[in-house]
Amino acid sequence: MEQSSPHPVIDIEDQERWRSFVDIYDPLIYRYARLKGVGHEDACEVVQECMAILVSRGPDLDFEQEPHQFKAWLRRVAANKVIDMFKRRRPTDGLPEDIDLTETREPSVDKVWDEQWKRKHLRSFLKRILARVSESTRHAFQLYVVSGWPVDEVAETLNVSTDQVYAARSRITRELRRMAQETFGDLTSPKR
Repeated sequence: MEQSSPHPVIDIEDQERWRSFVDIYDPLIYRYARLKGVGHEDACEVVQECMAILVSRGPDLDFEQEPHQFKAWLRRVAANKVIDMFKRRRPTDGLPEDIDLTETREPSVDKVWDEQWKRKHLRSFLKRILARVSESTRHAFQLYVVSGWPVDEVAETLNVSTDQVYAARSRITRELRRMAQETFGDLTSPKR
């Protein structure tokens, strides 16, 4: 299977790669802006401003050594654009001089950012993996894992053994786990 890059590749010359990049990060930035209280049109503007920064700085961005820094960097860019949006839209009269617009008042926004970040990447990874596997492996995985069919029903429908269904799930989840590990680092989290 092809190796995935653990860091984003910002390449507007390659339309397929750029589209994939936009498909992941556009909704992520939009949702972040909305969760921070920005309206729909302003959230779309925040997305466009972030993408403009990514395009203009793309060639200079180097997350090769520390790919996980991209997540923090992009979140900071989005947060700054949200702050800029509020400064442009909200009258400053009556606001204290020392107000900190950068402070995250809702820890849930950060949690949603992290969850959406992972979810968008995992969907992208899965789409790439499913495009590379055989049709029978893809169908077995989709019916068993995605649709939640019982293994016996999947095997009967596809005229394969239950071991083949389990093998399909195993191959795809192993590759998905590898790609996630490269991108997110340690996937284990401390138990609470």
